[in-house]
Amino acid sequence: MFRALDNDDGRSLQQLHTQTGMAKPTLLRLLLTLEQQGFVWRAMGDGLYRRKVVLTETTQGSTRQRELGEIAGPYLERLQRQVIWPSDLLVVRNNRLIAAETSRKRSGLALDFYPIGFRVDFFLSAPGRAYLAWCSDKERERVLAFHHRHPPTIPRSLAVMNAELPAILERTRHQGYGARDPQFGGSQKPMSEFDDGLDAIAVPVLQGQRVLACINLVWMRKYRLRSKIVRDHLADLKATAAEIGAAAARAGR
Repeated sequence: MFRALDNDDGRSLQQLHTQTGMAKPTLLRLLLTLEQQGFVWRAMGDGLYRRKVVLTETTQGSTRQRELGEIAGPYLERLQRQVIWPSDLLVVRNNRLIAAETSRKRSGLALDFYPIGFRVDFFLSAPGRAYLAWCSDKERERVLAFHHRHPPTIPRSLAVMNAELPAILERTRHQGYGARDPQFGGSQKPMSEFDDGLDAIAVPVLQGQRVLACINLVWMRKYRLRSKIVRDHLADLKATAAEIGAAAARAGR
């Protein structure tokens, strides 16, 4: 069972049934027991089962992505119940911004969602701007150098990276959160080709001065709720980010 689960991509019940040959009712009982004992977790974002891992200082790459998603899941779920609107957890992997967990499916709202592992635009998304605003100068320079070698495919993203980013990051720090660019449709395509109809704000998940990840709040753009979301729920978002950072620190000891 553990060997079948030892995969960053996760496994569905059907996949586990095929791999192990065990009956599905037996698998469900076993998985429930393993969840209760802290050996297995099921991501909200894709509903797949994964073996739990322990966050350590040397963990990198896809494993760190999985660990932070595992840690953050309960906090994102609680935040969604508290404020109605769902959240995503985004981490940086190989200089790219990657979705690690989401509560969008739990919200009951008809929102498009980032599947776990989805690459999110650094320069137009709220989490990307929050990350770049609060990460170290060295980390920011590394990310920017990578994206200058591998330029964004969205013209608006390229324009922001080349000319507007310093002013945007200064504004982000001043207001205390990252905000989605009004010309961002949520994918790797221009807004004219794909538009998920959403708006978002985001804040960093910090461990000391280091940015571990970012979390956002997302809502339907047509409702024009940004000012209200900031007024009513920015403090909740920041508190949740702080709790995730503290939980990650405890798991790393």
